[in-house]
Amino acid sequence: MDLEKHDIIVQVFSKLDRLLDQRMPLVPSSHDLSSNQAFLWRGDVQNLRPVKRTVRIAHADLLSIEQQKQAVLENTRIFLSGQKANNVLLWGERGTGKSSLIKSLLTEYASSNFRMIQVLKHDILTIQGLYDVVAENPEYRFVLFIDDLSFEEAQTDYKELKTIMDGGLEQIPDNLLFYATSNRKHLIATRFSDTQDDEVRPSDTIEEKVSLAERFGIRLGFYHMSQDSYLEVVDLYAGKAGVTMDKQELHTLAVRWSLQTGGRNGRIAEQFVRSLG
Repeated sequence: MDLEKHDIIVQVFSKLDRLLDQRMPLVPSSHDLSSNQAFLWRGDVQNLRPVKRTVRIAHADLLSIEQQKQAVLENTRIFLSGQKANNVLLWGERGTGKSSLIKSLLTEYASSNFRMIQVLKHDILTIQGLYDVVAENPEYRFVLFIDDLSFEEAQTDYKELKTIMDGGLEQIPDNLLFYATSNRKHLIATRFSDTQDDEVRPSDTIEEKVSLAERFGIRLGFYHMSQDSYLEVVDLYAGKAGVTMDKQELHTLAVRWSLQTGGRNGRIAEQFVRSLG
């Protein structure tokens, strides 16, 4: 074999080796779960990345969702005590505090054995890779957080997620719960046409689509704020920001802002206060 052909073969195998390194998942490394409370699951390499700047949200700052707060707190308290608890789905209008409520658990239980792992949507089908990590650390109680979980009509990933949440042949670790948020009550787009096709049993289509949401034993709705509740949140953020404007003028501007942006919720209230400079 001449030198030129040899060099070409070496280059080809070198490229193949690099491609295999990129494609093959890494063996999960050991993690110091005692020094961090929050982690991000990296499904591509089957590993956890510690969150170094953990968000801190006080429960007292989450207004107009008292019933939802108490339900989530009680379920989490039961879970942390070592008892059986439910997976939680928070669904409803955007900007109404769904994600903030789950994140606030990091503040509420900062000095406990509570640990939160966020899984991004593109990694949900790799969740089973987490089960060994969770099971090998029974001294901690883990909430697996999936934010903005939803599927379009043509997507079929939800069928696999159902199996992942049920465990299949593998038992779900006792120290793990799923907490998710979504703008959709049933997570998957459903249409009137689902009951108007030529299936013998069209109801089966709907049943299959809502069955993923039923994996969450607690399902709580979040709705548009009343104007009074919206202004209460505006006052809260204005106080934190040190705004000294006359309250009546503040409220007038806040209402005008909500009309311009097309809604009333906590996120819009916070954005309004930021606009005041």
